[in-house]
Amino acid sequence: MKKRMGAFLLAGAMLLSMTGCGNNKADDYSKYVELGEYKGIEYTKTEVEITDDDVQAEIDTFLAGLATKEEVTDRAVKDGDIVNIDFVGSMDGVEFEGGYAEGHDLTIGSNSFIDGFEDGLIGHEIGEKVTLDLVFPDPYENDPEKAGKDVTFDVTINSISVSVTPELTDAVVKENTDYDTVKAYEDSIREELQTTGEANAEAKVQSDIFNQVVKNSKVNGFDEEEVKKLVDEEFEGFKKQAESYESYGYTYEMVLQANGYENEKQLKEGITEYVKNYLTQKMVLYMIADKEGITVTSEETDALVKEYMTNYGVQTEEEVYDYFGDDYFELSLMSEKVMAFLKENAVLVDSLDETTEAAAEATTEAE
Repeated sequence: MKKRMGAFLLAGAMLLSMTGCGNNKADDYSKYVELGEYKGIEYTKTEVEITDDDVQAEIDTFLAGLATKEEVTDRAVKDGDIVNIDFVGSMDGVEFEGGYAEGHDLTIGSNSFIDGFEDGLIGHEIGEKVTLDLVFPDPYENDPEKAGKDVTFDVTINSISVSVTPELTDAVVKENTDYDTVKAYEDSIREELQTTGEANAEAKVQSDIFNQVVKNSKVNGFDEEEVKKLVDEEFEGFKKQAESYESYGYTYEMVLQANGYENEKQLKEGITEYVKNYLTQKMVLYMIADKEGITVTSEETDALVKEYMTNYGVQTEEEVYDYFGDDYFELSLMSEKVMAFLKENAVLVDSLDETTEAAAEATTEAE
């Protein structure tokens, strides 16, 4: 199955890697695009500063992953406990699909269930059977048909546990990481956060530059056959994905609404807009590449395909292309090269507002 509505960063800008786009180049797109200014684009850059709180947040996540459960037998349920429960939900005395479970672990206070369910178990003890008369929220995205309706849950409390999080010690670090001491582990976290932060900052710079280039350009239209083909492919892909949720009790209409669409007409309109945004970026990309003589060789594409084969454990190139699409790799490499060119020819400024104001003042003085 081909990758649908996949995406990669066109130097930080969202350039969708849609399937079936073929190998259209600048000659195909010149009738639709008039390039605007793409050199000398002004941009700002944010300095990355990693705080102690940032490091601590990563440590907290790490330790939470090492937490263990300890069973409690001498008291009632409290906020924060992990309770193992059986429950049956019914509406007007009739059990409904998806409202039944046995041996379900629920953390009190996680807000995993509708309002009143978790709080209703507080104060009750192991072995108790609790009846909860509640109301589904309105709206209720999980199942709009139940929104605002009364529901009764009969719950049996099987056990109570608490989560025990270990302290950060050299021993814990050595046993669960590639480091021997807390200091070395903390330093590695800080370094990784710095690297990630700088990469994100650079991605934003690239996005800002390319978005301005696209804004400066003029799109007069699209290849309607290409648009229709992509819209049809994405529409069919959406329907197949929706069908895969049927076994979990979700109807096609529920999946539509969960994605923000009231009906198929809205879905197709959304997909069409998505496709045209993608094609706009792609056309501008190839037009700049053509004008500046930027190319991607088959050797470069083959090398990237082999890299993906290794990373994904795929045996043949055909499988890689079948999943990612015919022009994913060329487009990915082309975007890197074009963005490098745009960045090299862009201008770093302290503030875009200041430069805009300065330009306006200069224009006024000239007049």
